[in-house]
Amino acid sequence: MLEDQPETQYILADISEIAIGVEAKLHTSLDSFELSGARLYGVNCAGRPADEPNMCFLVQHLDVYELLDAPSSALARMFDAAAIVTTGWAAPLNADGSVDGPPSQHEQRRRVRLVVVVADNGVASVLRFEDEPDEVVTDPGSATGSLAEAINRFWFDPPVTLPANS
Repeated sequence: MLEDQPETQYILADISEIAIGVEAKLHTSLDSFELSGARLYGVNCAGRPADEPNMCFLVQHLDVYELLDAPSSALARMFDAAAIVTTGWAAPLNADGSVDGPPSQHEQRRRVRLVVVVADNGVASVLRFEDEPDEVVTDPGSATGSLAEAINRFWFDPPVTLPANS
């Protein structure tokens, strides 16, 4: 007779380390800073080195907010983490954190690819500029604004339960 064995528990690496590993892996497969839409990946990383995530492309949408709200995006909750990838224009910030006009029209605009990873242990992001592809900028979860709020709602709010049809 076999004794009952406790289920193996895997602890996730630091969310910033996971985000850096996910972005590095994506950087080797994405050669563009102009994607046709925001992408959502499921990421399995528990019990693995942070720089060796197992990733699965789930869905793409033109609008990152609609992507996060889409019912199909709930599939990401089956993974240890989710990665949201989007590209666009960035412009220098003023001292107060604002930007003069749309970044896409700023004379110092730069193409950027943003990877945000969210898991039960937090949120972190990594961005890379097209004109300096060997340099990355990381944020250990201190980002604010509408995208940060949408990602937090996406992962941390309880799933919506629809009533059964009678």
